[in-house]
Amino acid sequence: MDSVGRILYDARVAQGITLLDAEKATSIRASYLDALEQDDYAKMPEEVFIKGIIRNYGNFLGLNGPELVDMYKAQKVGADIEKVKSKGIREVDTVKMNISLKQHRSAGSGVDAYQGPNNKKSLAKQIFAGALCVVVLVAGYFAMPKAMEWLHSNNEPATPVAVVVPDESKTNETSGAKAQEEVAPVIEKVAIEMTAHGDCWLEVNADGKSIFEGILRAKDVKAFEANDKLIVKYGNVGVMEVKVNGEPVSMQGEQGVAIKTYSK
Repeated sequence: MDSVGRILYDARVAQGITLLDAEKATSIRASYLDALEQDDYAKMPEEVFIKGIIRNYGNFLGLNGPELVDMYKAQKVGADIEKVKSKGIREVDTVKMNISLKQHRSAGSGVDAYQGPNNKKSLAKQIFAGALCVVVLVAGYFAMPKAMEWLHSNNEPATPVAVVVPDESKTNETSGAKAQEEVAPVIEKVAIEMTAHGDCWLEVNADGKSIFEGILRAKDVKAFEANDKLIVKYGNVGVMEVKVNGEPVSMQGEQGVAIKTYSK
């Protein structure tokens, strides 16, 4: 009797199929298929995979894959193929079933939806309650216009509200005084103070002239002034703490190179 590998090899060659063609069609490595055809199972994966490869490869070649698996198992243990065949599914003519029905419960209510003989009474009560609600709503609909008419006829006139007109002259005087108080002081120069919390290269330009170029180390503090405008190039803006004319400037979220202009 030919081996499983020989049967598979002969079937493939007879159909003119190469190992690479078989690999593409079955998604099984050509090296495994070659080892299978040579009955060299030592080069193949575990036992459970070998049976699957035999079955799929046999079916692909038009053979009976399950029978080839039985043949492989018989040849492996040296037994007759009939002794290793998988038993089929046992069929029976009569089937006994013990069915137990559970009562369904309404979702979230905790009350049985099925209540035996009382179910009809419960349904009648629900219908009656629904009809009663409809009657109440209809009665309210027709009674509403009369109720509104009665409220309108018995409603007393509203008490007039005194309207106070402000004295425009006093308002203008007050506004003028506040405006004078809130006038911002004149800024004569642009002053910047910066503190480094890490290394940062700087180039500072005041009113069109370069006045500083260098590196600030951590904890270094520098101050610069200009009559009109300061332009600062930062090499690492995220480590700088800056105040312009005494007011902090937010650098939150900024990183890397940045060019900032500060003016009056």
